[in-house]
Amino acid sequence: TDQVFEIDCVFDPELRQGHIDSALKRNLPTVISRKKRPGKVAVVASGPSVADYVDILKNWDGEIWGINRAFAWMLHRGIKPTGFLGIDPEPLLADLLPNRPDDVTYYLAAQVHPSVFDLLKDRNVRLWFMADGQVKMPSNAHLVFGGSTCLGRAPNLAYLLGYRDVHIFGGDSSYTDKQYVHGDDLPPNWVPAEINGRVFKTQRNLIQQASEFVEQMVEWSRGDEPLAVSIYGEGLMQALVGATMQTG
Repeated sequence: TDQVFEIDCVFDPELRQGHIDSALKRNLPTVISRKKRPGKVAVVASGPSVADYVDILKNWDGEIWGINRAFAWMLHRGIKPTGFLGIDPEPLLADLLPNRPDDVTYYLAAQVHPSVFDLLKDRNVRLWFMADGQVKMPSNAHLVFGGSTCLGRAPNLAYLLGYRDVHIFGGDSSYTDKQYVHGDDLPPNWVPAEINGRVFKTQRNLIQQASEFVEQMVEWSRGDEPLAVSIYGEGLMQALVGATMQTG
């Protein structure tokens, strides 16, 4: 899990570096490596299948982290997230936080746009650093490796914080009749992907996300302190993980 995946980002390295430098000047508390601790983490993304697990998430007995718009989606349905995850360097990330409970930890990657840090200046923000070969990080930073998306980094962030039990909801990497559980029509540039006779509507970047996740699933299961990662729902990622497990 120490691979630096290529980040196909809408902001070039110079702009991301500016965001990182700006974040460091705020002297925010940073995520550091912690010893193994009990408890589990639910990471909630916006894949259509997450709608099937509202009741489970309402009664979840552990941490619940929402990625991007999944955070507001949970609040709207009476699910109480304990964390928000964001890595997007665009200012639009601020629009995804119309409600900002003060009892939530906001885990923001250092490359996040300064306007988002401004919006959360009176909230419990924890700064973390994505491993990214195109920019410079502080020499003492605890880097979070992983895939090219926030979902691919989330289990490694949980591991860094001491958790060894992670559960993924809405990590489909594919669509049904809608792009996301919270709306948006199917994008016109979707492509089909077939696994074991099943065809999924997806996009090329999501195929990459699912492939990266499978690579990490193999690594997470190894070592003296393996990370248990469970995936819920039916989508391209779940099917790709299942097919990989069947082949050994």
